[in-house]
Amino acid sequence: MRRRTKTVSLLLAALLAAMQCACAAQPGVSASASAREQLVAHAGGAVWGYRYTNSLEAFDCAYDNGFKYIETDLSLSSDGEVVLIHDWDSMARRMLFSPGIRSREEFTSEESFAGLTLMDAGMLADWLRRHGDCRVITDCKDDNAEVIGLLFEAYPELRGRFIIQIYSFDEYDAVKALGAEDIILTLYRMPEADADALISFGAEHPLWALTINVSRLSEELLASLTGAGIRVYAHTVNDLGEFEKWRELGLSGIYTDYFCPARWPY
Repeated sequence: MRRRTKTVSLLLAALLAAMQCACAAQPGVSASASAREQLVAHAGGAVWGYRYTNSLEAFDCAYDNGFKYIETDLSLSSDGEVVLIHDWDSMARRMLFSPGIRSREEFTSEESFAGLTLMDAGMLADWLRRHGDCRVITDCKDDNAEVIGLLFEAYPELRGRFIIQIYSFDEYDAVKALGAEDIILTLYRMPEADADALISFGAEHPLWALTINVSRLSEELLASLTGAGIRVYAHTVNDLGEFEKWRELGLSGIYTDYFCPARWPY
């Protein structure tokens, strides 16, 4: 069964390789500055209809469609290297046909789903050097300070190209000490989101933005945060009507799989 799955995957990859990205922008169409600020490509952005791949093809598709900000999942390999994968369970099963942590070399060289190119930190750094107007928002699945420390130590010249997400108040100072220039407080690992505590924290710790799962967003919370001068992003939003509702209430932007800045009406 596994061999059959791989064969089907490779045949699919051959067909898709001959096609342009499903949401590819047309020649001459560019994204406005406003659109590029409002949209973050989630997990590299969807490619060929697939989400969460964090692949080179997803990054290229996102960039071609006008994204300025690309969020990506970062995990540690079995030999302690930074690689781009959401997790070593369900996404390893999808992308590498079986769960289980790999070494960096295994991760980048094994046969992959749909022939997509899986990236390590070095490949991500090379991609950023080729795309000087794009920034990456990190979503570290292992210890945040350890992963960011490895990135910054290996590529100090690219520190300013990363926007670091933190998952608790306690992580701010450690990440800042590593040299992070811009920081997002994301709430998906914080079970409670008290507006007063968030506002107090934001007043003392400059944030690039605050990100919250759209299912936890409320009109009262959004009004309190934006009233305190905190930019708020929501994730993951793939429904235009849902975005329009929150945008009218002051939401700054969204993490999205499918919307394309080059075709964004706002």
